[in-house]
Amino acid sequence: MADDPSLRLAGSARDLAVFAERAARHDPGTPVRLVAADGVVAAFATTPFDCLGLRVTRLAEDAAVDMVVEAVGLAARARGERDGVLALPPRLPDITWSTPLPPRSGWAEVARLPVSAVVGRVGSDTAEFKRRAGQGSPGSGVPAALEAVAADLWARPLVADAPARLAHASEYLGFLVDDDEVVVRAAGPWRRLDATGGVVLARVLDPLGLLVG
Repeated sequence: MADDPSLRLAGSARDLAVFAERAARHDPGTPVRLVAADGVVAAFATTPFDCLGLRVTRLAEDAAVDMVVEAVGLAARARGERDGVLALPPRLPDITWSTPLPPRSGWAEVARLPVSAVVGRVGSDTAEFKRRAGQGSPGSGVPAALEAVAADLWARPLVADAPARLAHASEYLGFLVDDDEVVVRAAGPWRRLDATGGVVLARVLDPLGLLVG
C-alpha cells in the first residue's frame, strides 16, 4: 500500500474536514483511524470523553484502506480536496491507535431522545461541574481532582445504561445540530448515540467495574 493513498469521494469532503477540525481542537495530534470498505470510508476519532466519534463518507470508487492519521493533517487534506479526490495525510504508526473498534452490525435500538433533551443534559452536567469544581469545564485538561468530578458526571446514565459521556462527546464534535431526535443503540459492551451530524460510541463497564467483552 502506498504511504500516502488517496480516496475518490462520491461528494464533497467538507463534512469530513469539519469533523477532523473538531476532533483536533483538544489536541492537533489526535489520532483518526480511517477504514475504507464497502463503498464508504469511516473516520473514527478519539475524544477527551473516552468515546469515539465517527463520521462516514461515501466513496465514488471502492477502496481498501485501514490507517491512522493525525486529525489536523486530515482536516487540511480534506479542505484541499479537489474534484472528489482526497489525498490522505502520512500514516502514523499503527501503535498510535490502541482503542478497539465497535462492531459493524448487531445494534439494537435502546431509546430515542429529543436533541433538546441531550443538549439540556450537557448543560446541566456542565453547570454541576462548575458548582462542584468551582472553575473550568469538563475535558479541558483540568487537574486530577477536577477530572474525577467530570468522570463522575460522564459515567452517569443518559438513558438505560448508556453513559452521559456520549452526550458530551456528541456536543463536543458538533453533532447535535438540529431540533430532531437522536437514537441510542447497544451491541454487546458498546453503546452509541446516532445524531444528524455523526455518531459517538463508548464501551460500558459491568457492575463490578470490569470491562465487558
